[in-house]
Amino acid sequence: MANLKDIAKVLNVSVSTVSRALNDSDEISPARKEEVRAAAESLGYRLHGRGGRSDPEWNCAGIIVPELTSEYYAELVHLAKERLAAKGFSCVVQLTDFQPAHMVEAVSAMRRIRVKCLLVVMDTEETLNEQILHAFSKSGLPILLITSKYYPLLEFDCIHLNEYSGIVTGIRHLQERGYTRIGCIGDDVSMNRVTIFKQVMKLLDLPTDPRMICIGKERFEAGGYLRMQQMLALDQRPDAVFCCYDQMAIGAIHALDEAGLEIPRDMALLGFDNLSMSGYIGPGITTIDNSRQDMISVAVNVLTSHVDNPSASRQQIALRPTLVVRGSA
Repeated sequence: MANLKDIAKVLNVSVSTVSRALNDSDEISPARKEEVRAAAESLGYRLHGRGGRSDPEWNCAGIIVPELTSEYYAELVHLAKERLAAKGFSCVVQLTDFQPAHMVEAVSAMRRIRVKCLLVVMDTEETLNEQILHAFSKSGLPILLITSKYYPLLEFDCIHLNEYSGIVTGIRHLQERGYTRIGCIGDDVSMNRVTIFKQVMKLLDLPTDPRMICIGKERFEAGGYLRMQQMLALDQRPDAVFCCYDQMAIGAIHALDEAGLEIPRDMALLGFDNLSMSGYIGPGITTIDNSRQDMISVAVNVLTSHVDNPSASRQQIALRPTLVVRGSA
């Protein structure tokens, strides 16, 4: 079977030029790409999955997420792979690390390997910019975006998670249970939820004490543990705390346990995400659930329908989170 060196020898070019051409690199001219692909085909070099012409057997979907360190994104990818596999797709996963430039690179990489469609999950702190939109358009792929931000003019499918309504429901639940001194703990990548928390407190006519809003660079359980220690050092502690996501709530529970405090008698906790472990930590975390299973099922159905019917109408779908009440609040 022919290899890259054989193609390079026939065309009298370098192996790296052949590789970049087959991977649809922008550094190679369209004419050169076509010349390389034609030589590859004439020599019997298999192109599918290597940036060459699409092979019907290469039934692969791309998934782009910010990270896999978070339990939330790890569960999303697992669910998406299951649903896509049921429809006959294998998967390739790319991470952006919350960086717009990495998003552009990930979309370009998916285009080069000729995935059939692309599921993109963006964090609340990520924003669509012109470079990302251009990369989406240039890919020519059916794309579905999952985001907590509403983009009414997008030219591709989008599922919008209404985090505002979810946080309203959660804080109102605390208010109805008699909690009035409500604090918030978060990190640098959950600032959108912190902003919504402040808006909701004002909406519900609840006092907001800046000292009871603790934000830091540490993330996940460590961040929740450290931010709760800050709360416990206050002269007047909150009687309830909204944790921007459940992994922070788990760390907060550990800090409260160390301090000998009982949940929810001494302090109630409200989380966000409803992770699979959230019902088994402490008294069980009362949390805002964005229904990942329903969300991914809808996303995969809509996305794969555009593979079969590219001219199908684009959809903007809004999902409203629900509250799962457990022992922490």
